[in-house]
Amino acid sequence: MALHIETPLIRSDSLSKRWNCPVFLKLENLQNSGTFKIRGIGHLCQKAVATGSQRFICSSGGNAGMAAALAGRELQRDVTIIVPETTPVLVRDKLRGLGADVVVHGSEWNAADALAREKAQEPGCQYIPPFDHPDIWEGHSSMMHEIHRQLPAGVQPGLFSVAVGGGGLLCGVLQGMHHQDIGWADVPVVAMETNGCHSFAEAAKSGKVVTLDAITSVATCLGSKAVCQEAVDWCSRHSRLHSVVIEDKETIEACTRFADEHRMLVEPACGAALSAVYGDCLKQLQQDSVLSAHFSSIVVIVCGGNSISTRMLEDWKSRFDVK
Repeated sequence: MALHIETPLIRSDSLSKRWNCPVFLKLENLQNSGTFKIRGIGHLCQKAVATGSQRFICSSGGNAGMAAALAGRELQRDVTIIVPETTPVLVRDKLRGLGADVVVHGSEWNAADALAREKAQEPGCQYIPPFDHPDIWEGHSSMMHEIHRQLPAGVQPGLFSVAVGGGGLLCGVLQGMHHQDIGWADVPVVAMETNGCHSFAEAAKSGKVVTLDAITSVATCLGSKAVCQEAVDWCSRHSRLHSVVIEDKETIEACTRFADEHRMLVEPACGAALSAVYGDCLKQLQQDSVLSAHFSSIVVIVCGGNSISTRMLEDWKSRFDVK
């Protein structure tokens, strides 16, 4: 039995009017872990238990840790989550509330991950990466099967908007799209990142994994200094995969407008995907003839997030002068 739930796919009236086509929101923010991460990480953890693992060791900026902690609770396994110093206290407290041991290590995720890999060498331990594992991609691909069932009869997706951090969600989405029972291999995908967390954009440009010097964006849950190799490989497998980099202000604007229009809080990492429909980047791609002049429909993966509160959003709005 899967540890995730089937999330709603809703049509946004306000965004559909703006784009003159149906705009659907896949509400992964309503997952029991707060994000899509439980799909892939839950799938990996279940497989680990089947092979005898007694403890999960996960490195995370927050969201992967929440998924691993929830999976550990449901599967009755001990969990250690290693987070960087940038992980908010509210997220650390949530992790402890789920029964996980929390270790704070390093100024960014890569340092936390190095320690997690070291600790996972102990007997009975299973390393749980936040994004780079085939079982994680397979678990995330379940989202596409749900969307395929949930879209109204006769409606085909004309575009997917997906936020990219380490690339796990992107890999899962693309894997699902290319499944023989779905057949969306020709649908465009915009891979959305913020400047300062743009490791996929650099990799797509160079054709190989590129490591950023530092993470400087407020969207810290996108904060892997390098994407997984599988995400880079998809650049050649999916010809209509387009990398888009936005500024922090744009993602905060998207979070704000989404909260106002749909009454839900999501973190800046998720705002990156929403900025495709709230900002101007899609229109620019249309003007540049990269995308068609009209979309049959748009599907945004609202990936969610635990690193958000009303106070945090207000602080970011003030910092970036978002009205």
